[in-house]
Amino acid sequence: MKNKSEFINIDIDSGVCTVTMNRLDKKNAINPQFALELCNAWDVIDNENEIRVAVLKSADSSIFSAGADLKELIPLLKGEIEPNNDYEKQLLSKDFLLKAWRKDKVRTKPLIGVASGYCLAGGFELLLCCDFRLVEENTVVGFPETGIGLLPIAGGVSRIGHEVSRPKALEILFNSANLDVEELKNLGVVNDFFKTDEMEDTLQKYIDKIISSTPESVEVLMKNIDRVRSLNMQDSFLLEEEMGKELF
Repeated sequence: MKNKSEFINIDIDSGVCTVTMNRLDKKNAINPQFALELCNAWDVIDNENEIRVAVLKSADSSIFSAGADLKELIPLLKGEIEPNNDYEKQLLSKDFLLKAWRKDKVRTKPLIGVASGYCLAGGFELLLCCDFRLVEENTVVGFPETGIGLLPIAGGVSRIGHEVSRPKALEILFNSANLDVEELKNLGVVNDFFKTDEMEDTLQKYIDKIISSTPESVEVLMKNIDRVRSLNMQDSFLLEEEMGKELF
């Protein structure tokens, strides 16, 4: 099944939903329409029973995403311009921005992000909203926001703050323009890095890992993994028992 909108293409095949970003003339910069089309993609993944796993990637390997559109999205959010189309009005009327970066709820179908080229600012936050993160070894990754008086608040501060030590989180969050991909793997921020010609094999390894698990096991684990990480050991053991009962 294929579903094509202006900036986001959706292709479902053999239980895998591939979400392809395709606003290449703007380096996949996220404007209101782009954000709402992403929200639609997340709905498709949630609601189509045949989907077991999803992949987020770019139509061009030279650019994952340059982040928020500084001419369309940021001025709108800062109140510097008035909404003048339906996309902009919708974005301001509901929590679509939370949803675009998957901050709105727990999701039970794994999303694999595959980044290469440039993965900066809100684009890096899109990668971080994925459950599995695969990055080409020469990808330019970072959060340059503090250099222009902004912060990565589309999930970047929280996700990095939870996943690495405080000193390292601050190092990443303060005006980072080209983080070392291998170090990000060692820190646990990304799952894997790959050479350009290894992308498909690396991606397939993670798809197979998920598809070979039962849907029930995947759903229960996805619903609870963040709760496990937030509990002390004894409470976590109790939650494990609840997870087992739900499956049995």
